[in-house]
Amino acid sequence: MALPYRQYPYVIVGGGIHGLSTAYHLALELSSRGLGSGRDVLVLDKTRPGAGASGIACGVVRNNYFQPAMSELMQACVEVWESDPAAYHYNLVGYMALGAAVQESDLTAVYERQERIGYRSELILGEAAVDAHMKALFPDWRARGVTVCLHEKQGGFAFNMDSVRGLVGKCESRA
Repeated sequence: MALPYRQYPYVIVGGGIHGLSTAYHLALELSSRGLGSGRDVLVLDKTRPGAGASGIACGVVRNNYFQPAMSELMQACVEVWESDPAAYHYNLVGYMALGAAVQESDLTAVYERQERIGYRSELILGEAAVDAHMKALFPDWRARGVTVCLHEKQGGFAFNMDSVRGLVGKCESRA
């Protein structure tokens, strides 16, 4: 049986978080420039939205990456999550990286990059200071030997399939 054929100027392959986000933001951009709408964007997936990696991802949203090029990219990604927490099922609870003395220089470098781009975080150094910080948040904190804490005030987590469904809804609203 022949299916009706329609040409689409834009085809996105993959209905996971990245593909759906690309489709949604492309539809917004087309509309804002008067160049088209979501009807010009087709998302193809071999099974269903979120069937691949997006459906099994842990859902952590953070900016703690050691590669310098990632800092600004992840800042932009976090801002997207923060732009519609209800649709994305995003929970802004922050993110913490804790470590021993051997990790202090790496986490300090991450913190300094975050600070340069305006990403809200706090760096706590020294075992006593980290212990006090953690006990203020978690009174039953008992870990020893933790000398560095990078506490991101932005970031959090999202429920993966709920996020995919929310993004599908946002895409459909642009059609």
